[in-house]
Amino acid sequence: MSIPTFPEFSDISLSMQRDVRRILSAYPLEASEYTYTNLFAFKKTYDFKVSLLKDNLIILKDKEPASVFCPVGGSSITETIDMVFDYFIQSGRPPVIERVPESFINTYLYDSEKYTVEESREHFDYVYDMQTLIELKGRKFHDKKNKVNKFRNEYTYEYITLTPGLVRECIEFEDYWCEVKECQKYYGLKRERCAILAMLENYEELNLTGGAIKTEGKIVALTIGEKFLPDTLVIHVEKANIDIPGLYQVINQEFLIHEAGDCTYVNREQDLDIDGLRRAKMSYHPVKFIKKYRVIQR
Repeated sequence: MSIPTFPEFSDISLSMQRDVRRILSAYPLEASEYTYTNLFAFKKTYDFKVSLLKDNLIILKDKEPASVFCPVGGSSITETIDMVFDYFIQSGRPPVIERVPESFINTYLYDSEKYTVEESREHFDYVYDMQTLIELKGRKFHDKKNKVNKFRNEYTYEYITLTPGLVRECIEFEDYWCEVKECQKYYGLKRERCAILAMLENYEELNLTGGAIKTEGKIVALTIGEKFLPDTLVIHVEKANIDIPGLYQVINQEFLIHEAGDCTYVNREQDLDIDGLRRAKMSYHPVKFIKKYRVIQR
C-alpha cells in the first residue's frame, strides 16, 4: 500500500514500511518517536495514520485529543505546517503538533510569530554513552556494578541473540511479567504490552535486534532495539524478572556488548513523567536529552 496524499490518511501497515522508512532515513530526526517500529507498535494505542503533503510525511495521532508529529521531509516545511493547522481547524479540532524535537524547532519555528512552543519534559529522550553503560566504571555506578557482580556470582546464565524461533518463548515471558505486574489494572502497562506484542509478533518483518537471558533453560529477561541514527541505538523494550536482583542491569549490559555494533550512543526513550521511571533513567547518568516540544497557534 502506498502512502495517500493529504488530506487523505491511511493506517500504518507493514505494506507501507519501505516507503515510511525511506522518508525517515532520508530526513532523520533524533527523537525516538520517529521510527517506523514505534509508529507500527503503538498504532492501536494512538490510532496512528500517515499521509504525504508536499512530499513530507505527516503522522496523525487520530485518537483524541488528536495531534500530529512534525512533518518529516525537506519540502516547503513552513507552508506544510500552516496547511496542517488549517486542516485541524477545518475539522473542528484544536490544532497541535507534538513530540517535536529541538532541532526542528530551531530550524523552522524559532521566534515564530504564528506559533507558541511549549516544552514537553515528560517526552524528553534519555541518551547515554554506550561504552559507559557497558563498563559501569566509577563511584556513580558502584551500586549497579555490585548488582551485576552479585547476579553473575549467584546464577549460571546464557545470553542469546533473539531470532524468530524464540518469539514464542519471549511472548510467554511477557505473559508472565504482565501477570506478576498486573498489567490489566494499569492503562500504561496495557498500552506497553500491546506494543511489545506487536514487535514480537512481527519481529522478523520489522528487522529488529533483540537479546534475552536464560537461566535454567527459561527466558528471564529480554530487550529489543534497533539502530535508528548512524551513531545511535534505540531501546524499545527491556523486561526482566523482578525477583532476580541485578537482572535488569545485566540484560542492559549484555545487550549492548553483543548487539550495539559501532554505535556511540544509546537512546532509552522517555519517562512519561513517571517518578520511578525518571529516577531509574537518571540513575544511569544520561549524557544528554533529546528535548521535545508542543506547538500551538498564538
